[in-house]
Amino acid sequence: MNNLISIITPVIDQMEDSHIKSQLLTYFPLQKVQFETIENAFRALTSGKQDPDTLRSFFKSWSQTNNSAVTVAGLSNRMTMIVHKDQPVGSEHDLFKSVASLNRIVDEDLAVVGHVLHSKLFYTMATNISGDDSWLSNKYLNTEAINFKAWKDKNSLRNKDIMIGLLTTLVHEIYTHGEVEFIIPLFENWLKAETDFSDSEIKKSLAWISVHCGPTEKNHFFHAVDAVNSFSKAFDINIQDYDLKEIITDYLDLKSKVMATLNAQIAEESFV
Repeated sequence: MNNLISIITPVIDQMEDSHIKSQLLTYFPLQKVQFETIENAFRALTSGKQDPDTLRSFFKSWSQTNNSAVTVAGLSNRMTMIVHKDQPVGSEHDLFKSVASLNRIVDEDLAVVGHVLHSKLFYTMATNISGDDSWLSNKYLNTEAINFKAWKDKNSLRNKDIMIGLLTTLVHEIYTHGEVEFIIPLFENWLKAETDFSDSEIKKSLAWISVHCGPTEKNHFFHAVDAVNSFSKAFDINIQDYDLKEIITDYLDLKSKVMATLNAQIAEESFV
C-alpha cells in the first residue's frame, strides 16, 4: 500500500529543477515520524465501527486541517490590496498573474467549477458517516486542531511577508494531494464493511475525497508554484532567500498532533 511520502514525492519530481523543488525533496522525507502518525490515525479510524462521538470529534477536528478555501481567498485579497492602496509594485502584470494562479486553487472549492461548494461535500460526508450533523459543534474540536488552524491562518493572513503565505499554501496543496490519495481506498473499504450504505450512497458520502483525487490537488499544487514564481517576479524577490524547513516541519508537526489526539480517542473508545 502506498504511504503519504510515496504519493507526494513523484509529483514534486515533476517540477522543473529549482530551489523550491530541492527544498521540498529535502525536507518532506525528514518528516517520516509525522507521516506515520497521520497514516496510523486514518488506519485506526477505518479499522472498524466507531462510536458516534468519536466520529464527530474526528470530522470536526480534521476539517480544520483541510478546509482552506477561505484562507486562500484571504491571501489573494491581501495581494490585490497592494494595488488598491497604491503601494509600490515592480510588475503589476506579474502580481495579477500570481493572484490568478492562486485563485485557480479554489475554483472547485468555491463552486466556480463543479457547481457544488466543497464545504457542502464535506458536510455530507461527515453527516452521513457520523449519523447527524452535531459534529459541527465546537465541543468536538480538539485543542490541537485549533492550534493548527491558528498557525496556518497566521502564516497566510497575518505574516507581513506574503511570500510566507504563498509558500505555506504550496506545502499544504502537495500534502493534501498525498492525503486524499492515501485515504480514499481506506474510506471506501471501511464504509463497505461497516455500513449498510449502497454503492451510490458510498460514492455520494465520499465525494469530498474523490473530487480531490487524480489531477485536482496536483493541479492546485502547480498553481501554487506558479503563484510563488509570479509573485517573486512582481517584487524582484530572490526565492533562494527562503528556507522551507520551518514551514514543512511546523505543518507536519501540528498536523500530526491533531491526528495523534484523534487516534488516541479512537483507541480509548475501543477499550470501553
